[in-house]
Amino acid sequence: MKFVEFHELAEKELINSRDYYDNLIFGLGKKFILEVEHVIERIKNNPSAFPQYFEKFRKALLRKFPYSIIYKDDGLKIFILAIAHQKRRPKYFVRRISY
Repeated sequence: MKFVEFHELAEKELINSRDYYDNLIFGLGKKFILEVEHVIERIKNNPSAFPQYFEKFRKALLRKFPYSIIYKDDGLKIFILAIAHQKRRPKYFVRRISY
């Protein structure tokens, strides 16, 4: 199974989103994390199952929350670029890519 690495800002997005949902309803943040973990497992098992989004990155949608996981499979690991809200600032995370 492949190793998963988060961009540091993607990790902050994950934590901030979890905290946001926990502030709405206690325990909802945990459900958010479980959904993200579920989608990451699906990505790890079959990284090419999700549509290409831009360049070498793909986009996996969460089912229960309006978020996407933007990631790249480099053969050795899954690199998560963003945990992005689907309705806010499209492709804001493109500037995180270092060429």
